[in-house]
Parts: sequence; C-alpha cells; structure tokens
Amino acid sequence: MHPSVSKMFNPMRAVRIVSTLFMLLALAPYSVFAADRFTDSDEYKEKDFKKGIFADYKDLEKGKEIDWVWVEKGLSLSDYKVSIESFEDRSDELSKAQLAGFKAIFKDSLERLKGSKGSLKADFNIYEVQKFSPGKAWIPFAGGHQMQAGVGVEILLKDKGGKVVAKIRNFSRNGTTYEDAAQEAANDLRKYLSKN
Repeated sequence: MHPSVSKMFNPMRAVRIVSTLFMLLALAPYSVFAADRFTDSDEYKEKDFKKGIFADYKDLEKGKEIDWVWVEKGLSLSDYKVSIESFEDRSDELSKAQLAGFKAIFKDSLERLKGSKGSLKADFNIYEVQKFSPGKAWIPFAGGHQMQAGVGVEILLKDKGGKVVAKIRNFSRNGTTYEDAAQEAANDLRKYLSKN
C-alpha cells in the first residue's frame, strides 16, 4: 500500500462509518413507513397502550408540532382562546399537589393565546408520566432524549355548546422532573394552537 494511502486509511474511522450507515439503513423503513393514522401506529397497537379520555381514536392523524390530532373541518384553532374545564390524572402517578401544579402550568401557557373569535373549553387528561431515567442514556442516538422525564396528555376541545371540535394527543419529554416535562407539553400545545 502506498504510504500516503496508509496514512489516510483509519480502520476505526471505517468501522464508525459502516456502523452509522448500517443504523441509518435499519431505521429508514421506520421513517418512510411511519403511520399517518394513530390506529395504524405502533403506539396504538402496543399491548400496554395507555388510554386517555377519548371514546375512540379512529380520526386522529399525525400532527406537525404535536403527535396526533383531529380538528373539525374548517376550524382554525388559532382563532380561539382556550380555558380549562376539567383536568384529571389517569396515570395514577401524580399527587394532588403535582396535578394542581400541572394544571397551573397549562393554564398559564394557554392564557397567552390571543384568539379573537371566542373561547373553547378544554378537558385535559394526563394519561402517562415517565420518570427521569439516566439508565436510558446508553440508547444509541436517542438516549439523551429518552432519559428525560415525560408527560402524555389528551385534550378534548369543545365549543360553547359542548360539541367536541378537536382532539389532541401528545407526549413530551424534558428535564428531570414531571414538572419540567409538563412545561414542555404546555409549550408544545400552545405553539400548536397558535399556529393551526
């Protein structure tokens, strides 16, 4: 082998490149064929699927800023303010004080919405919480994110007559506490509502 070629060839670098290419190819089918409907998703089909307050999930589709959503045709959520009507915990993991703290976080975030066509009422349900888990840090490419605390929330938005006009299901991760994750979930929700 020519000396200049042997200096350029680094076996460890070659192994890293091949490993990275292999991982990208392994993950490609998932990204290409990810479900557009919630009922076709792996999450929905899991045996330990965490159900919230929705009567059914057939109409939920992949969202842009959030995981899953259905909005009544022709309705622009950004035209409305949102007030919390009910707030419950189906995860059975939160204390009353934590649940009250979650409600305050979401209320504060929703109060920043500037819709001018009226107000929608929201029923909130925390369907899952996950503790900060440093043991997940080893997961390739995603460990730093997966180890963070997580909060899953379902929201029913209703008009003044009580008719459901939107459904949102989202799971957010952030920080080391449930409250960190709840703040992230509230921020995700506010961004979505203000843009759609």
